[in-house]
Amino acid sequence: MFELILLFSIILVALVLFIGGWLAVDLVGLLVLAALTLTGLVGASDALAGFSSPAVVTVWAMFILSAGLSRTGIAYRIGQPLQRFAHSSEWLLVAMLMLVASLLSALINTITVAVILLPAAMDLARRSGRPPSRLLLPMALGCLLGGPFTGISTPPNMLVTDALRNAGLAPFAIFDFTPITGAIVLAGILFMALVGRHLLPRRSLQTQEGGSSATETTYQLDTHVFSLAIRPGSPLAGRTLRETRLGSALHLTVLALRRRGEMRLAPDPSERIQAGDVLIVHGPIEHLRRFHGSRHLRADPSNLTGGLVAGCLQIARGVVGEDSPLVGKSLAQSSLRREHRVHVLSLRAEGGEGGQDMLHRPLAAGDALVLLGTRDALEEVGKLGIVQDVEMLDAGQVPGDPSGSAFMSVHVPQGSVLVDHDLTESRLGNAFGLTVVGIVRDGEPQCMPSPEEIVRAGDTLVLHGAKSDLEVLQSLQDLEITETSPTLLAELESQQVSVTEVLLSPRTTLTGRNLAELRFREHYGLNVLALWRGGRARRTGLQDLALQFGDAMLVYGPRKSIAALARDPDFLVLDQSAIQAPRMEKAPAAAAIMLAVLVSAILGLVPISIAALTGAALMVLAGCLSMDEAYRAIEWRVVFLIAGMLPLGIAIEQTGAAQMGAQALIALVGDMGPRWVVAALFLITVLCTQVVPTAALVVLMSPVALTTAADLSISPHLLMMTVAMAASASYASPLSHPAHLLVMGPGGYRFTDYLRVGIPVTIVAFVVCVGLLPVLWPA
Repeated sequence: MFELILLFSIILVALVLFIGGWLAVDLVGLLVLAALTLTGLVGASDALAGFSSPAVVTVWAMFILSAGLSRTGIAYRIGQPLQRFAHSSEWLLVAMLMLVASLLSALINTITVAVILLPAAMDLARRSGRPPSRLLLPMALGCLLGGPFTGISTPPNMLVTDALRNAGLAPFAIFDFTPITGAIVLAGILFMALVGRHLLPRRSLQTQEGGSSATETTYQLDTHVFSLAIRPGSPLAGRTLRETRLGSALHLTVLALRRRGEMRLAPDPSERIQAGDVLIVHGPIEHLRRFHGSRHLRADPSNLTGGLVAGCLQIARGVVGEDSPLVGKSLAQSSLRREHRVHVLSLRAEGGEGGQDMLHRPLAAGDALVLLGTRDALEEVGKLGIVQDVEMLDAGQVPGDPSGSAFMSVHVPQGSVLVDHDLTESRLGNAFGLTVVGIVRDGEPQCMPSPEEIVRAGDTLVLHGAKSDLEVLQSLQDLEITETSPTLLAELESQQVSVTEVLLSPRTTLTGRNLAELRFREHYGLNVLALWRGGRARRTGLQDLALQFGDAMLVYGPRKSIAALARDPDFLVLDQSAIQAPRMEKAPAAAAIMLAVLVSAILGLVPISIAALTGAALMVLAGCLSMDEAYRAIEWRVVFLIAGMLPLGIAIEQTGAAQMGAQALIALVGDMGPRWVVAALFLITVLCTQVVPTAALVVLMSPVALTTAADLSISPHLLMMTVAMAASASYASPLSHPAHLLVMGPGGYRFTDYLRVGIPVTIVAFVVCVGLLPVLWPA
């Protein structure tokens, strides 16, 4: 009894961790293995036997074989005929997409099939004029429905086969799963084509005129792409795109530049603009309209600087000492403005001229600073040794500044975007490099206000910064929108430049990091126009938004840069034309290797695990994959989860827990016949598979199924096949399988969409299994 209590405690804790998601599933599997060994429920040899299990070897070898078929372009070529159905009726389009997904899943890992078909399905949606939400979920369901087609296509099939072999029973043959899976696939496709497609969401009703794609429609590019003219005499003329601050200040991305009738797509940030240029940009148009003219800031003709300096501010000169905490830090990193309310007007390096990038240049001992602040604040930084030799200058005296900085007074009118926001939120510092050194409110000056100070309508802000930045601030307010026509979209793509959607891949390591930290623009040469999360597109604050799995990003830039991004394992590019060209010359070799593996397994020439292992090695030897690509193709979480959980099945059997579970099942439906036993076992397993990893669930249920079969004297193959089919029926939750998460972003799906469609499909699979399994495997 004590052993049973220990075992059930371990199982309960594991289930809680699986459902709660606090720990990675593979880590939970290893902890279960350790707990079973340390409590003596299994011996050391049994505990480690999972790592050499034929099922585990077959699983990781099949990942490599699947990657070989994908990398050589075979799987994509199989999906190409789908394009001929682009203009067919929706029911036929759904049926054919699901059929191809199901058939591919018979040979290739389900996640790999979803990755392969996702770009094709997106292109199919664009060509057919339908939103992606009408096709992507059926595609994912097709992958899941067809997963159990063969004995080597899913981990549950491999595990139940291995469990039969370990129990001394005849294992399933490679195609024993095909009849029942084929029936489930046909029933599922018919249901989705005739009934289920009416349950799918319709988030984007139709594409726009001019041939805009489904992606463009989903992200509503037509309402966020417009053009701006650079007027003659504009201070922006002659500056680089980076110096215009369009991105940092207005959240706008320059997609193209039209100059004298010539369109320059995806211009480099170092491109200098000229008077008469037309900039085609993407971003929040309302933000620009509110920023425009007097609705944001209005230059104040009165010179308030002298009054501020005479009233409460003091100018001083000082030197950075050798022991100063400023040494090695830039002004942006220092605490002078933030903690001490002291602003640096100018900086001159020891023995040299003042630098242009004063804000980010590391300070060194001997640097001369011209400071602005209250007398008390300036004296304090001197006493603390932050700045040495502090010398107060005459009131109103501003020394010559080699960096070209200046003061400017601006009035905040009613309706300005700054009203009721603090100075940090104003982005005057982050976007323009300007510092608010004073606020005049109701005639009363406030010197060196806190960054948390709230701006009010009617305030006058006294700014200090580079003259060029002050000019940019003024000139951006003079920009006017010249065109918002949807026809602009047609001009933004060419053979060299494209816009496409990018997902975080199932193997990404970037979750929790933001685009600024990744230096995405500099590293990949691509602009992120929008990020899709939670059923809507986000266009502002993208640089600081922490990435999450399931996010979709709309990127724009050179196709060669998109192709480079496609080679990064952290991303999945939804544009097949931009993905690195497959090794088509190796396709015959990959096909021959996969065929040899299947034939060897079917004829029983060698065990499936050995055939798959040999095939994986030959894929690398033939050049279909590199060794690094082979390692990356393996889903190590699945491998360690299975290896860690397999000893649990041994413990369940040895402690008598399987007998108890079987007796409970027998007591419930044992007298009603085999069909009722199949129904009860299917329902229990399918409910658990929505939250518990399938590999762990099969390990838990297999001993119960075998013991129940022995006690009722019915076919163990009938109940083990029931467990395998139910464990693969993870249709109703986006959390139950990566294929569901993969389409969530591009399809704009919500959690309820999976329930609305997945629950009826699960019922269909249940009816098919209860109806056919007792016929295919008589009790």
